[in-house]
Amino acid sequence: MEILIVVLVIVITLAIVGVAAYALRSSGEAATQRVESRSTPSSRRPMPPVDSFHVRGETASVVFSVPLGDGEAGSHLTDLLAANAVEFVREKVEDGLPLEGVHSIAVSAKRGEADELLTTVELPEVGELPEEDPILSRSTDTHDPIAAVAAVVADTSVAAPASRSDTLDPVAQLVELSSPTEAHLRTMGVDPTTMDLEGLAVGFLRAGGYTVEPARSGFSMPSLGADQVFSFSRGGDTGVLAIVPHRAGDYPELDEKVLAEFSIAVAQANPKRAILVTDKFSPYAMYERERRDPRLVFVTRERLQSFVDSFELG
Repeated sequence: MEILIVVLVIVITLAIVGVAAYALRSSGEAATQRVESRSTPSSRRPMPPVDSFHVRGETASVVFSVPLGDGEAGSHLTDLLAANAVEFVREKVEDGLPLEGVHSIAVSAKRGEADELLTTVELPEVGELPEEDPILSRSTDTHDPIAAVAAVVADTSVAAPASRSDTLDPVAQLVELSSPTEAHLRTMGVDPTTMDLEGLAVGFLRAGGYTVEPARSGFSMPSLGADQVFSFSRGGDTGVLAIVPHRAGDYPELDEKVLAEFSIAVAQANPKRAILVTDKFSPYAMYERERRDPRLVFVTRERLQSFVDSFELG
């Protein structure tokens, strides 16, 4: 009889342990699913820089360091900033910010030095944030814009004139951008109406999910300053970016000596990818260098529109 009681106790104990283990595993899986249901930072578009944030009364206010330019803010830019404002507040709440009594989020950007209110996000319930807006999710983890532009020949819609002048139109006037593309650039702190070559190249890479930093160690070109060389990365995709702007009085075609310097620097530093962006025209020698070294991507004046379009931000 005593043996039977001991056996029953053991069976009951094992059953209790099994039920508890199953409950813990189920709750863990549920928590994991809840976390995975929201976009991870790697699948979300980069957040625009925040100029200021405060909570006063029933309203939380987020001011982004995003240039609005002279025109009216488009609906896509407004929607992007509103969605980012919600996520910025969510991060603050996760860090311990109390949201009791908050009814709305005021979303502003910069018109010159002044703050301009773009919209106000009304919360579904007091102190409750809405779900993450799908506008923030991006498909750029699978899309490879650099490979796309490398596969494109010179854009025929931006044809070189028969007689090349030493005076070239600014980059901001050269490329055509859709309203959504302009919005994404502005969230990166770039004003499309006044951007220079660096703003275009670095802005698009960052909008495409790349981290861009100055001066890749071990890469240098005699004809370029350290502030004209960057490194970029997105996951396992890494490389170096060199920017060669046309300056007043320069010959409008990229000097073959610069091509040679770039190729030598790439051979020495051995990056996975190497992009040279310029608003000068292409020399014929460029095509041969691209053929010999698939890592090299030359984005010259004729290819700038293709570079812009390859990111599919519109």
